[in-house]
Amino acid sequence: MTRFSLALLLLLHGTAVLYAESKISFRQLTRTFPVAVQRGTTREIEVSSNFTLNESHSAFFAPAGPEMEFAEPKKKPDEWADPEEGDIGTPFRFRVRIPDDQRPGVHEYRIATRQSVSSVGHLLITDHPVTIEGASDNDNRQMAQPVQVPTAICGTIADFEDVDYYRIHGSAGQDLVCQIFAQRVTRAIHTMAIRYPKIHLMDAMLTLFGPDGRIVAQNDNYIGGDAMLHVKLPESGDYVLEVRDTRYAGDPRYVYCVEVSHDPFAYGSQPLAYGTGQTPSLIFSRPENISSGSGSTPAIATTPPSAATRAPQNHAIEIPETLLAALPGQPSASYFWRGLTASGRPSNPVALLVSPHPQIVAPTGLTANTPHPISLPLGISGSFTRPNETHAFRFSSRKGEYSLFEVHSQRRGLAVDSVLKVLDSQGQELASNDDSYFTKDAKLYFQSPADGDYTVTVRDLTGRSGDRFAYHLNAEPSGPDFEIHGEYYYGMLAPGGQAIWFVKLKRLNGFDGAVEIRATGLPRGVSLTPVTIPSGMNHCSLIFSAAPDAPINAALVHISGHAQLPRANDKTITVVRHAHVTAELRRAGASRFYRAPIKTQLLAVTQPLDLTKVTAEPKEITLPRGGTAEITIRIQRSSEYSDQVLLDMAFSFFTTKYGQQLPNGVTMSASSETKLTGDDLEAKITLEANSTALLVKRHPIAALARVPITYSIMTNYASNPMYLTVTPR
Repeated sequence: MTRFSLALLLLLHGTAVLYAESKISFRQLTRTFPVAVQRGTTREIEVSSNFTLNESHSAFFAPAGPEMEFAEPKKKPDEWADPEEGDIGTPFRFRVRIPDDQRPGVHEYRIATRQSVSSVGHLLITDHPVTIEGASDNDNRQMAQPVQVPTAICGTIADFEDVDYYRIHGSAGQDLVCQIFAQRVTRAIHTMAIRYPKIHLMDAMLTLFGPDGRIVAQNDNYIGGDAMLHVKLPESGDYVLEVRDTRYAGDPRYVYCVEVSHDPFAYGSQPLAYGTGQTPSLIFSRPENISSGSGSTPAIATTPPSAATRAPQNHAIEIPETLLAALPGQPSASYFWRGLTASGRPSNPVALLVSPHPQIVAPTGLTANTPHPISLPLGISGSFTRPNETHAFRFSSRKGEYSLFEVHSQRRGLAVDSVLKVLDSQGQELASNDDSYFTKDAKLYFQSPADGDYTVTVRDLTGRSGDRFAYHLNAEPSGPDFEIHGEYYYGMLAPGGQAIWFVKLKRLNGFDGAVEIRATGLPRGVSLTPVTIPSGMNHCSLIFSAAPDAPINAALVHISGHAQLPRANDKTITVVRHAHVTAELRRAGASRFYRAPIKTQLLAVTQPLDLTKVTAEPKEITLPRGGTAEITIRIQRSSEYSDQVLLDMAFSFFTTKYGQQLPNGVTMSASSETKLTGDDLEAKITLEANSTALLVKRHPIAALARVPITYSIMTNYASNPMYLTVTPR
């Protein structure tokens, strides 16, 4: 995180016309350019936003390390306007510093201003010097922009039918690797509705033309919609790299970075997970224009492959002791490591799974009819070397026991679209799974119907095979469990005010226990009202309160759930489950909620907002089953805001509730007053409990006041906490 100097803030404050903002929303980041910065360097980038980034004071990165500061010499004019789907907004300059030892890869970032917080942006940290697409035309091969290798080319497919060309000089026999980052550096941009109904993210295609003008190699999809080429140059001379969208779509938000080098790309390790007594080695890409013959994909082995077919990994793996110490009782973690290429230069980072469980390599020749015996818990690294392979593993389980099977492949940049199945001893399918949470990697919980042997199988959905069709299968005993989801990726509150987020509890395998929800890393001066989701309930609100003297500041907050889980033989385990975080994405028409998984939750204390105060009474509410209770809500508006304020007890969009806090069986009465307009500052909401409402004692809730910003975006405000007790009739 970076904090900007007070002197700079005073300078900005003193050189601009003072005004008070109204209809205050989160800042919708639309474009970062250039979208890559070389590690160990400092450079300016432009961040475009649909609402002002004036008075930005902090920036946050995940992974942490980069520093970014506001670099505009004075405030830019700011007039509120409802952003259209194609709006890019206003560009603001920021200065980025990347440490020498920063791990290369895509980093997520957020910005906090004195008035608000931003949506998600992305920045690629690269090993290579950055080359910016030139101002002159480079839209045909004759006008290709010359670049020096290695480099990271940053450009934009700015309009439909835009095509960019770059000239690369090479020598016969050289390896040339070109990898584009396009979808990966825009996937969580709030508004990427390029053309209704189907064109959103860039679907990149890379084509390499030889000195004679013929195509040497072409690729569409490698990781998602991002392409990669690896060729061995057939002759010396000038080559031309073509960059375009496969549909010839374009938009100023279609920023990209193409990393170009002569080193092969490390895409995995063998095995994929670290285990005692194993020495993982890197697996590198190889030229696709050179035939590798039969049996081209080596069996996964515990020894490094020969240099004749692979550049060996000759950099010792040292897993941090702190990571190993934290693993017992916890899920697998990722540890990024870099080997050495044949040239002696460091490879790109590769994610190595580090697990508390024993690890094996799947034997060669596995089929669905010849399952390999295993004992849980266990991690298995396997690869599909022939089309239509199915790998099978036999395990024993007692009646009622739960087992968890989870594949890692596409989340590691590999290619398997996995399908998991569990079969009984007669080969009958008992359970299956294809995709899991925002990934093509399968995940399956299985409860044994009887004592006996069972078989778990893993295959690629369409039977593909090859170098990148490797997977890791985690197999472990399981039981009742839970996941944390919700609406909590940004929030603002002024000193003395409140903000509200919502948690959704996904209960698994019959778990019905209580879960305490915690928040760590809160901004200075902010506290969370303690809350526990009781048995029989699957949601709650998170009510944040800022002290009257809280300073303007922001922080990345981390939400987690804490519970005791029952296990076999009357044992219990204490677990922490970290929240799954998603960002809201706007799509054409803005009438539906889309989501993308992200890493950060940003909460900030800001200057006063459109509602300067929201209060609710009584603070203690007793509601009998079959009865009602009345809440009085009062608001105070800023002098600049006079439009409607919507009141609710849930986070709703039309008839869909995306965040809830009331116990099961308790609802807001249709007679409630849910809109304040003009000079109206007070309303009454009535809660109703049916005859089977969940009994709770002093469960925290808050009234929700919402200020509409656009058709689909509203800023949420919360009242002071109230404590709801539901009693028998």
